[in-house]
Amino acid sequence: MISDTNFRIYREAASVLEANGIPYVVGGGIAVMSFGRLRDTKDIDFYIMEDHQDLALHHLAEAGYEVDHMSDVGWLAKAFKEGLTIDFILENVGGLRTDQETLDRGVRRMIGKYEFMIMSPEDLIIRKIMAMRSERNDWFDCISVLSSSYQSFDWDYYIRLANRVNPERALSFLLYVRSDREHVVPVPDHVISRMMKNLPCHK
Repeated sequence: MISDTNFRIYREAASVLEANGIPYVVGGGIAVMSFGRLRDTKDIDFYIMEDHQDLALHHLAEAGYEVDHMSDVGWLAKAFKEGLTIDFILENVGGLRTDQETLDRGVRRMIGKYEFMIMSPEDLIIRKIMAMRSERNDWFDCISVLSSSYQSFDWDYYIRLANRVNPERALSFLLYVRSDREHVVPVPDHVISRMMKNLPCHK
């Protein structure tokens, strides 16, 4: 598992952003951990808006972090301290960019003794659905997050995000959840029906 030293440095980076008025939400494995799934992760993912990237890296550099704008990539920047990596993610697979609504929907959650602004479960799940590859466990992360948040889950927002990226993939995940006997997570029938109607073959 991630050591306390890692979390101390991650929390320090978050404090730098907060002190300088740079809004963020944490996604990726750290966010999944905040919803109760104990897992390891190699870094922390800060989601910020593109307009704030240069300012965030500037203030982290002033705070003693090594920074890399990764200008040739366009959707990612990085910072480093004591061998740890901090990712700044501007855009995900499927072209879903960090916007004001992504940030506004963030919630403060504790991971051990450290508090972060965490990405909403709907934003987190959609991004992990899109990131899933054969060597990754993103969908199991998503099931864990949904299991912890389904009572207040915003299905309208989930459907809206799905329609922006890949409604077939987002629906496939929900059908998988409904068929998975190991994790009984209620997915409303009306959500499945609405998403089926949004598929290209039903329009």
